[in-house]
Amino acid sequence: MAFSVLCSARPAAAIGRRLDLATMTKQAGTIVTGRIVGLREGRHPRYNHIRVLNVTVQVSEMIKGTGASQFTFMQFGGRATAAGSGKSLSMAQSLPDLPAYRVGEEVVLFLYPASHVGFTSPVGGDQGMFLVRRQQGQPTTVVSEGGNQSLAADRPVPSRLSPSQQKLLQHPGSALDYKTFVGTVKSLAKGGN
Repeated sequence: MAFSVLCSARPAAAIGRRLDLATMTKQAGTIVTGRIVGLREGRHPRYNHIRVLNVTVQVSEMIKGTGASQFTFMQFGGRATAAGSGKSLSMAQSLPDLPAYRVGEEVVLFLYPASHVGFTSPVGGDQGMFLVRRQQGQPTTVVSEGGNQSLAADRPVPSRLSPSQQKLLQHPGSALDYKTFVGTVKSLAKGGN
């Protein structure tokens, strides 16, 4: 039991339960957009017997949290794999219910506040990592590994949001417009919702 408390970076109530975007924004200690540039397996700095995965993001924008050009977070467990003969780590498979990370992917990450020993993980598990999709001639979109449909608000939508932001919260599609999505998250974070 003490081991799970030590490693836990997410509330037990969130495991297996889908969260709406307003709840995800509220529960996140950090919301960052950027590109995954590094994956490193290792051991916890204080508890050498615990395996960790360090994920480094080249920050495009820090929506919630302390700004920096790069942001690294430590997650319990996970396994990174090498690509090619250069042995650079290119992909990391996380524990069940958590997303897989790939170097080079552009993402929007919602991360819980770090635990007292430094662990964090995406809010709602795989739901808390959005992949940014760019196609020439098309609007940029985001897609949650956990599925966008579960982001629908289960409570009244704040009236301060624009009509497109309200629509995103009420009826998220399979792919969400990036600008509307980021604007909605900023408004939710600013409003304390």
